[in-house]
Amino acid sequence: MNPFDEATEAYIELERQVARLMARMFGDLCGICTVCCCRADICEEALQSAFLSHLLRRQGLDETQIDDRFGWLETNGCRLEYGRPPICYAYYCDQLLERLPNDEARHGVLLLGHLVDHAGRNALGDRHLVEIPRAEDLEKVDFTTVLQRIGEAAVALGVVIQYLETGRLSREGRAALSPIQIREM
Repeated sequence: MNPFDEATEAYIELERQVARLMARMFGDLCGICTVCCCRADICEEALQSAFLSHLLRRQGLDETQIDDRFGWLETNGCRLEYGRPPICYAYYCDQLLERLPNDEARHGVLLLGHLVDHAGRNALGDRHLVEIPRAEDLEKVDFTTVLQRIGEAAVALGVVIQYLETGRLSREGRAALSPIQIREM
């Protein structure tokens, strides 16, 4: 398997795992919410990204299937199994954050939301993997580095899951989380 395909498969798996965990935690509120982030203009970012467009095509989706008002949102939540812009994972409304028991849980959830962002950060210079608009520019990406970031995010995902379950973070867990940056998106 070439590095692009390997990175694509690893990215999809990471995104699926993050999405499943977030759906378990917040699906009852986020499933049909159109107040905050589930808008067509945010969903269109997936069409403007060469990498995310590739992921959409893998699901048999294209620009003709996005709703002008609600984007990829359907009555049961986001239609995309994967290929969402990282902001879809990184943004939490106050209502979601308030339902968490303490600051540590909120921090864990914020880290969880930035794992997909971490996976594609600095893929081409300072550009995120999903910010590359042209398919030919994807050929310039060092997908070995992207795979390394995805690996860091996958390890951090395990730490975040354990942290959310136990409320404790070991020294090794802290070290695994140190590359993950919570940043404004």
